[in-house]
Amino acid sequence: MAEQSGLIVTPEVVDEVPVLEVRGLRKQFGDHTALDGVDLRVYEGEVVAILGPSGSGKSTLVRCIDQLESIDGGAMFLDGELLGYEEIRGHLRPLADAGRKRQQRRMSMVFQQFNLFPHWTVLRNVTEAMTVVHGVPAAAARQRAIELLTRVGLAEKADAYPRHLSGGQQQRVAIARSVAVDPRILFFDEPTSSLDPELVDEVLQTMKELASTGRTMVVVTHELEFARNVADRCVFMSAGRIIEDRPADDFFEDPRSERLKAFLARAGGRSPAEVE
Repeated sequence: MAEQSGLIVTPEVVDEVPVLEVRGLRKQFGDHTALDGVDLRVYEGEVVAILGPSGSGKSTLVRCIDQLESIDGGAMFLDGELLGYEEIRGHLRPLADAGRKRQQRRMSMVFQQFNLFPHWTVLRNVTEAMTVVHGVPAAAARQRAIELLTRVGLAEKADAYPRHLSGGQQQRVAIARSVAVDPRILFFDEPTSSLDPELVDEVLQTMKELASTGRTMVVVTHELEFARNVADRCVFMSAGRIIEDRPADDFFEDPRSERLKAFLARAGGRSPAEVE
């Protein structure tokens, strides 16, 4: 273990190029520093859970990677390709919209709110990006959509509209839609935070089954048991920085920083002494 400038990370020598690499990422909202030099690597097939208190920068991090927010410093790479910028005669300049959209097509996000189009059927919500953005023929897109809806237990809802579905069902449709375009990496931004408690388990089970297929996933979540049982690695953020980045078992069983110990104690209903 190495500890430098508040970062605690288990060193690992890996020769492969990560699917996602974030270097020194910074983001300001006025006088507020949302991200303060974040470094992160995610490798093929990994499920990485990002945890931390409200306002720690978790959602901002994934929104910056997905290029839904601009950045103020640092760099991000997808399979070694610089995200959001291009080098012209030794100088970096923002990508044009076409280049940025091309990169975004290789990533997909499941949001807190389901963001389904209310005037479209479930089937069209899943097929639209495949046909319009990715150029998949309509028949093939429909077949894939039905397969994915079957996988999330909603094939019988293909012709229904979002208003006819529960919140948990809508979020499962949103997951199917995100997977349908076969993204290189899949982000989840607090996907259960808008759900009634009794609907949370059905969404977490869908995510667990998806993780078992080898998808590369980054999950911002407050669901500690999901992180413990499904994630390969857990990342703890506080005040815009990564404090710990370690294998899930070690993360929960042997927290090293006082901030993580206090967070787990509060989130798990245990005293700090019990976390020691």
